[in-house]
Amino acid sequence: MKLLGIRKHIMAFSILFFILSAVLAAPGKRAFAASAMIEFSTDEGSAKVGDTFTVIMNVSSADSVIAGVDAYVSYDSSYMEFVSGGKYVSGNAGLLHVDASELSSDKSKVKFSLQFKATAPGNSAINISDKPVITADDGKVMSTSSNRISVEIKGSAGEGNSSSDPQQQAPASSLSSDNTLISLKVNEGALDPVFSPDVTKYSLKVDNTVDNIYVSFTASDAGAIVRLDGNEGLVDGKNKVKVIVTAPNGSEKEYVIHVDRETYAETEERLKKESGDNEGITFAVKAENGRVMLQNAYNFEVVDVEQSDLVPAGYKKTSVLLYGVNVTAYTASSNLDSDYLLMYCKNESGDCEFYQFDRQEKTLQRYTGDLIDKINATEGTITDAAVMTSDEYKKNLSQMAIIIAALVGFCVLLIIAMISVLLKQVKSKSKRIEDELDF
Repeated sequence: MKLLGIRKHIMAFSILFFILSAVLAAPGKRAFAASAMIEFSTDEGSAKVGDTFTVIMNVSSADSVIAGVDAYVSYDSSYMEFVSGGKYVSGNAGLLHVDASELSSDKSKVKFSLQFKATAPGNSAINISDKPVITADDGKVMSTSSNRISVEIKGSAGEGNSSSDPQQQAPASSLSSDNTLISLKVNEGALDPVFSPDVTKYSLKVDNTVDNIYVSFTASDAGAIVRLDGNEGLVDGKNKVKVIVTAPNGSEKEYVIHVDRETYAETEERLKKESGDNEGITFAVKAENGRVMLQNAYNFEVVDVEQSDLVPAGYKKTSVLLYGVNVTAYTASSNLDSDYLLMYCKNESGDCEFYQFDRQEKTLQRYTGDLIDKINATEGTITDAAVMTSDEYKKNLSQMAIIIAALVGFCVLLIIAMISVLLKQVKSKSKRIEDELDF
């Protein structure tokens, strides 16, 4: 009976050990911090003193819905002054606070419009200041990277707004009554008809993802005041955006943009149709007057990278033969035969950026992956440079599984040896007891 009791204890211990080993050996889930990117862009690579221009701040995440944005934006107040930025943006004197801590949308991309007025000639940079806090929908703060842009302001220091109020220098009767605009641009779609200072009514159609219309403008009179109304919180269907120009003498003129925002179904149907229309677009490479041109739906010129630190980490310069033309490209050092190449190109707007070319699909698209991290490593704006990649995670997980399996096997052999020794001892003891009883 005593021997049976010992065997039961050994069996129970063995079962408990195997259950514990199985739990430890099971691959666990590792939570990775979601990442976000802040990207500044502008259609105006340069502006004249007195011009008002718009900088778009795009906050996007490929991993999660963006629930909140809290960031500080730095600009050089010696060359520009802040005009407006919507209800989420405040500040002046070179520092803006973008505070949208409780966004109600379920989108992974958020846009903010930052409007500035050029006040003096020179080059001014716009970038993130301090560590931004981008919150995911699960409440966790995402690791964030960002870029910086430079705007060249042209013109003499005497152009643009006067340092003093013209309305205090002259009586109202002698002040300018010029309340017209000489330029008006929107960030989405195209105005219909094309802008003209004397035309005050326009139509604009946008897709369902557009919530706000960002407007860039220049007043004919530098002393005029321009304000916007109705450009935020667009709804499906009809919307009215007003650009109100107030002349120095107080007279006003309204430029009205009738915005038609598509419903979700309308946008989906249009995109499907456009996708079908684009199936026939071909990709071509041409050498013209010593320049290499890439052509699909748009035209690009392959140019040299001006700074070596702009090249994404892990890529090396090479030359590939595409359609009989040698093209300078950059390929991953670890996979020189990859179907994906990077090319540094100038687009039709004159902006130079890296583009990713797919050899199989013959497509070209703007590259924003490792390049952004590389730029921010130089600028010191990466807030979480040690985020583990998916490949590294899989490799580490496989190594951990092998180690755990080896440990479990060793433990099993050790337990078997211990049980064998224990059983021999019990059997020997039982034999001695039986011999004593026989005696």
